[in-house]
Amino acid sequence: FFTVPYALLPLSCTREGRSSTLYALLLLLPLSCTRGGRMTKLLLAEGDFSYAATQPGPLVACGFDAESCVIKKYGTAAEARLEKLRRRQGVTLVFGLDATKTMHKGALPAEAVDINSIEIRYPHTGIKSVASNRILLQGIIKACTRLLVSPLCVSGCTLSISLKTTGRYNEWAGDIQGLARAENLLLLSASRPVNPVGYVHVQTNPNQQSVVQLDQACTYVFQRKEFCVSPLDALPSWLVSEIGERCSKCEACDKIFSSLVDLEKHLEGKQHARKMMAMNSAGGRRKEKRRRELAIKHEMEAEEKERVGRPKSKKELRMERKRAKM
Repeated sequence: FFTVPYALLPLSCTREGRSSTLYALLLLLPLSCTRGGRMTKLLLAEGDFSYAATQPGPLVACGFDAESCVIKKYGTAAEARLEKLRRRQGVTLVFGLDATKTMHKGALPAEAVDINSIEIRYPHTGIKSVASNRILLQGIIKACTRLLVSPLCVSGCTLSISLKTTGRYNEWAGDIQGLARAENLLLLSASRPVNPVGYVHVQTNPNQQSVVQLDQACTYVFQRKEFCVSPLDALPSWLVSEIGERCSKCEACDKIFSSLVDLEKHLEGKQHARKMMAMNSAGGRRKEKRRRELAIKHEMEAEEKERVGRPKSKKELRMERKRAKM
């Protein structure tokens, strides 16, 4: 039982040249009275919530699927786990939350305040598509950046993302540091992920079983540029070596393959033959020329953005003003 202080605060407003005074009773309840001074951890993109079950509170655990879908996918074990989490004090469960959308404007529950840590483990669309997973990762970083600057997060709140460092994953996540830097996030640390006792990695598609090898994965921790006092100067040598690994690729068809055997089968197939015939036609050559010109243009634009001391464009200034209002 706590003593709750009240304050009578004058609020003035002016309308049509007349001044009036408004009085409001505001309930001032200190943070230490409600949480004992403890901060909240936010977990996004939870699958079967086995990781959430290993974390201490206060905790807000969010999943993309509806509760009925989680139980259907992962069985009675997930149902029992959710029930156990609900009985724990300081734990809030959220279902049907898209981590690529705006989260600080009503999507999160009232318990999601004073967040000092946002954590996402192995985000994936469930589809073997570089493009779709790339869009997913970009969306997560952008949405979390907007959340980091909102009143829901404390100053210096960190964003932690765990990813595999194998060839196929590197195609869409190998340059995560660059994606984060574009959102004014700096890399604070990069280390091997830790699987707590009781946590079981599950895939988006429950019919496909997969085990994350901790020596082929990395946990990236990012922080807003203005709060990151000592960013990581250089990536660890083991990480540089691993993210440098890429899948075999057919440049003509713009497809990647997990092994050379799969690539050779593709090169001998009809789909590749049709693509080569189309490229060798007059229309195909013109299209390829335009593609190369656009690639060169995009490279030059990227280099210009990285140039130190350059004046900002009108579009960049407009986007900065828009972010400041959020």
